[in-house]
Amino acid sequence: MLVDKRICSQGDRKEADEMPWRKYKTSPSKYGEVYTVDKGIRVRMDARGKWTVFSDRNEERSNKTIGAGREGLVKAIKLAEALKTKLLLMPVGGTEKPESDIPKFSDYSQQWHSNNSARWHINTVQRYEEILRLHIWPSGDFAGKRLNEIDRQLLKRFYGTLFKTRSAATVEAAQSIVSSILDEAIDDRLISVNPTKGILRKILPPHKKRCQKEADPLDHEERQRFLKSLAKCCTWPEQMLFKMMIFSGCRLGEALAMRLRHMDTHKLTYHVSESFKNYRCGKPKSGKKRIVDLPAFLVDELKEYALYLRKGRLEKGSGEEVDLLFSDPAEPNGWPYSQRKVQGLMKRICKKAGLRQRNPHDLRHTYATTLLMAHQSPAYVQKQLGHSSIGITVDTYGHWVPGEGRKGLEEALLGSVPNPGENRIFSHMEKEEACN
Repeated sequence: MLVDKRICSQGDRKEADEMPWRKYKTSPSKYGEVYTVDKGIRVRMDARGKWTVFSDRNEERSNKTIGAGREGLVKAIKLAEALKTKLLLMPVGGTEKPESDIPKFSDYSQQWHSNNSARWHINTVQRYEEILRLHIWPSGDFAGKRLNEIDRQLLKRFYGTLFKTRSAATVEAAQSIVSSILDEAIDDRLISVNPTKGILRKILPPHKKRCQKEADPLDHEERQRFLKSLAKCCTWPEQMLFKMMIFSGCRLGEALAMRLRHMDTHKLTYHVSESFKNYRCGKPKSGKKRIVDLPAFLVDELKEYALYLRKGRLEKGSGEEVDLLFSDPAEPNGWPYSQRKVQGLMKRICKKAGLRQRNPHDLRHTYATTLLMAHQSPAYVQKQLGHSSIGITVDTYGHWVPGEGRKGLEEALLGSVPNPGENRIFSHMEKEEACN
């Protein structure tokens, strides 16, 4: 029997269209077969039973989940084939420019920082410049390297070395900067791939296993010793600055930016609307303004302090109007104290008081734990601190309230409510007695 060859070829093509995976080599895996479409391009099933395309070509790693079943497999194979075609058509190195025209990483990163500074917050500009200047540019791994010479081996070596002496947060910030620089180089058609993708997973421990710095507040006795030492070794403006942090819970930058006009002495409140750092006043950390309740004794002392500042201004011929509460006398333009100077004062006070070293932010922790241990509502403490959610407050300070919630535990579980007439949880025996 003669068979038309055209019919056979049409049948083969139909089968290839309906079952494209049959033409590729397979290997077993935990969740099923793995189809190798090309070197570095594979299709396999994940733990959810969905077919996923994995690409590991030219030091660029990516994956895309398509779907489950036969239809998902067909689509995944076709996507992998399209990816293979695209990579074959891509010019080697992703750029037509000769290597001599590709700039060095150090030069290009300076240009990147300069070009993008206008759209960043000033603190971001300074943070990026600091990491580039202190960690990336001095590194021998980047010295003299052109953009196309930055590969995964170089980056692993750099991040691994950095993590030996710096925190995971600093390594992540460095990774973010390098990745952004290389992304921009791709846009400028200087390189074709960004080798930073997913690289920190093999260097840094998971977030849950990292050593997080815990709050280290002063207890009541330590706080009293701190205040006594404060009175002995600091000027009145310096004393008032530290007292504001201890008795209002403000962050250091928020305290430094305090202005007299934002204080309401009748309502005993302060309107937190600014934060000061590196000779600039900006928004608070949360980005939101808030009203903070102040204790009456602190407001009374602030009134006396404001009169002291007015008197000093009149003596200098600067007028009686007081604006910033904590101007540094050493600053000719009337800027507040620098954060570094306050940190130095904090060390001196702790040493004088015989306390272990703390940083100014621990005074904010002291305020929060003092309120919570006095059974103030966590929701109220959250409002005072300006946390974005009550979860942050509870996660940070909950364990500093030993026994919180213990009171009345047995009574609540046994259904014994002291006040008659309130809703009760009856025990099984009481229910039987009531029925009888």
